[in-house]
Amino acid sequence: MLVYHGSYMEIKDPDINYGRFNLDFGKGYYVTTLQDQAEKWAPRRVKATKVAGEKKQSAIVTVYEFDTTNLNILEFGGYTEDWLDFVVECRAGITKSHPYDAIFGNIADDFVAATVDGYIRLLKKNRVNEDVKRATLYQLTFSIPNDQYCIATEKGINALKFIESYTLGKE
Repeated sequence: MLVYHGSYMEIKDPDINYGRFNLDFGKGYYVTTLQDQAEKWAPRRVKATKVAGEKKQSAIVTVYEFDTTNLNILEFGGYTEDWLDFVVECRAGITKSHPYDAIFGNIADDFVAATVDGYIRLLKKNRVNEDVKRATLYQLTFSIPNDQYCIATEKGINALKFIESYTLGKE
């Protein structure tokens, strides 16, 4: 299958060691099966990495073939209770290691992230019960479908084959 990564540079050889722990599915290299989603990610990555005085960077989408055969993949089927629990743990930095080569599921975009962050705030105040969790999951049903793979091991990275990259334009 084809997967896409949006960034400020072409990435022929991804590295799972570069990145933050507190993302949706923990530390890893993130790609999506949705080309338009990667095209939205790229300008955001350019904006997030700009340094004062640096010349303008281009938003670039890198395309890979991803062979998931023989990979240990944790797959979430939508915004489920298991997805919410996993994302909350990862965003809180609790889940730092797991046995999976890749994790696949919905992404916590701006709307979803705000919902999840609100849920995390309630958790920290010890104000979450089953009704709050159900309400949070219900609220997530209104988000636009999207997806992401977090490739978390070298075996997963080795399953990516660089195809091409293309520039979206100057930022």
